[in-house]
Amino acid sequence: MTFPSFSLKKRIGTKDEVLNKVIIATASLVIVLFFLLFFYVPLTKILKFSFIEQGKITLEYFSDVINSPMNRSALIFSFYQAFLSTIICLVIGIPASYFLAKYEFRGKKVLINLLTIPFVLPPIVVLLGFIITYDANGWVNTIWQTISGSNNPLINIFGSIEGILIAHIFYNISVIIRITIPAWENIDYDLIDVAKTLGTSKWRRFRKIIFPQIFNHIVSASLLVFIYAFNSFAIVLYLGQVRFQTLEVRIYKEMVRSLDFQSGTALAVIQLIINTLIIVFYLVSEKRTRRMAMGKEKSLKKEKINFRKYSTGKKLVVFISIIYMISLFIFTFAPILAIIIESFKPAVESVSSFWGYGQLFSTEYNSYLHSAPLRMLLNTLWFASLNMIITILISLSLLFIIRNRFQRLRKYKTSRVEGMISYLILLPMATSSITLAVGLFLQFRTFSWYNNAVWVFIILAHVLISVPFATRSILASYNRIDVELLNVASTLGASRLRIFAKIELPLILKGLIVGGIFSFAISLGEFGATNFLVKTEYGTLSVGIYNLFGSHTLQLPAAMASILILITILCFIMIQKIGDIDLKV
Repeated sequence: MTFPSFSLKKRIGTKDEVLNKVIIATASLVIVLFFLLFFYVPLTKILKFSFIEQGKITLEYFSDVINSPMNRSALIFSFYQAFLSTIICLVIGIPASYFLAKYEFRGKKVLINLLTIPFVLPPIVVLLGFIITYDANGWVNTIWQTISGSNNPLINIFGSIEGILIAHIFYNISVIIRITIPAWENIDYDLIDVAKTLGTSKWRRFRKIIFPQIFNHIVSASLLVFIYAFNSFAIVLYLGQVRFQTLEVRIYKEMVRSLDFQSGTALAVIQLIINTLIIVFYLVSEKRTRRMAMGKEKSLKKEKINFRKYSTGKKLVVFISIIYMISLFIFTFAPILAIIIESFKPAVESVSSFWGYGQLFSTEYNSYLHSAPLRMLLNTLWFASLNMIITILISLSLLFIIRNRFQRLRKYKTSRVEGMISYLILLPMATSSITLAVGLFLQFRTFSWYNNAVWVFIILAHVLISVPFATRSILASYNRIDVELLNVASTLGASRLRIFAKIELPLILKGLIVGGIFSFAISLGEFGATNFLVKTEYGTLSVGIYNLFGSHTLQLPAAMASILILITILCFIMIQKIGDIDLKV
């Protein structure tokens, strides 16, 4: 005999299953259509321009691109400067990360967070800071000329590889520091103690015990720095001038200045292939790193700095380390401080110190900006807000699809869909902002409404850039959920939607908020795709700062940059309060 309650529960369960399937199907359809329409179809347009001429497959454009001395030079330089940037960041960052892992002192966490700020700043802000600090009339050269009595500048950042490298080091050094600090903390120091008792040398202990345990962290951090430097755009576009160009800059110049779509798309395909390979290597390395760290406890014996207890040799080492960290801190914050001071520095005495901020809220048309400054500020905040909302919705849709891996009661099953989703967002992750913009432009430029609604495509480009970061942030929270909680709730008859609302959503809420804030910050300072797609009335603060580099005063762009710095730091603080910023892609 069937009891009514059981029958009712069965019917409810059936309805829940149907509703769950409808939600999964809807989410899958939305995700597939989004990526298909706005990424994969535009990507096929790039491939068409690269490989097809008059309906026939051709390698002529690739041959022309490869045989071009300027393009070969850009490809070689992209690798060369990225390699040098990575090596120098490692040399500078690893000793700093060891010091921060080893020693406890007041304000240590604040220092680590402050050293991370340059990484989350918009590239165009970093560029402006370096112009103010290291220009011929900048802070560093002015101080040098005053001390030495020489009229020659100490550093020339324009048209020199040194300027590009310094900017990339400033921008990426925190990646090395943040990723390798856990490496030092998770080393098994019991093995080192055993090795000491056996009389092994320091070099042998490092080579056989320490280095193998930190190797994967170093590889992961190095690959991240390499790909960020390899795809550098704003910094190389301005500082490299004509002499030095990365692939990203060459694609931009071929498409925008030369209107050579075939060469531009061929270069974009080459860059995409290289980026994909690097991202794949990075994901493999990161997986190994997490596997090695799983279940490990922090075993590094930390110590408080106390010069009274140190020997003379130890005092000297710690003192040099402190001087080193102070120098690194000054290097990190000099460009940021320079921007803020410049924003209050009028070009002439008759102008107020707050002129730049007053102009920022002006509705009058500016010939340099090709728009009103206030319009650019509102565009920036509007685009970032819409990007955040759309990115969260897409990331949640991805989560709904992946959570379907809980196929049956008390049975955890890794779904093939999860693997497909991982690969679905892998390619956008490996695609540079300029390539994304090129694809959208080539696909939709013939539509009559494209020019009138170009702001939609700017937001779409921002979303494609942000989704991989936000999704990984949310999934990191989701994967920490104890599966047994879900099994118990399911055993008690809770529907999948109720499980999600009562258990899963509260547990992933921090990751959801962090992903949303991070996507807001990414959109806030995005320059490459925006600068490529932008029409005059839809410019953002980043585009405005770049346009004002040729003006007679840097007070207004410095004011714009200061606003971006303030908002970005607020986003960073919020992320730190809620969770922890993840520098990984």
